Amino acid sequence: MAMDKIYAFDYMITLLNEWREEFNTGNTCRVLSKLSVLKLLFLVAAPKKDGGEDLLNVFDNFHALPYGPVESDIYNAIQNDCLPSYIVSDRMIQPKNTMTNLPYNVEDFDDIRRAVNELRHTNESLIKLNAFELVEITHKWESWNKSIDFAHFIGALSYKMTTESIREDASKCFI
Repeated sequence: MAMDKIYAFDYMITLLNEWREEFNTGNTCRVLSKLSVLKLLFLVAAPKKDGGEDLLNVFDNFHALPYGPVESDIYNAIQNDCLPSYIVSDRMIQPKNTMTNLPYNVEDFDDIRRAVNELRHTNESLIKLNAFELVEITHKWESWNKSIDFAHFIGALSYKMTTESIREDASKCFI
């Protein structure tokens, strides 16, 4: 069964909010925003070590944009308000009060929970960073740099990042 990436991302937001709440002592964590969850999505989906597991078969449509990698299908779902549980805006993420039952079973997304936990283990304090600090981290990735450089070369604002380039990135950075 192929995992629906919209549902997977929706569940990922739930896990990121849990992480943020657990880490938030003394109001040190900022509110999650559209840009911050898009950067965290990239860091969650990417392999944390060479040959490690990743979520790039699910989140398979990353493009290099000026503020870092963006999963275009997820971006479009956010823009079209297609997430079942959340409204994601530039400044904050709010739960939708209209949904009482999720259209998916969270038990089907153990790999999402594993990937979020792996990122959390890699750098627990990522969740407290603001969106632009997360952008700086994603700008350290060679796969993003090569794709954005090519976009500029051809006069475009973005260029698709290949799954292979992300998996094989020698400059994986999570700090």
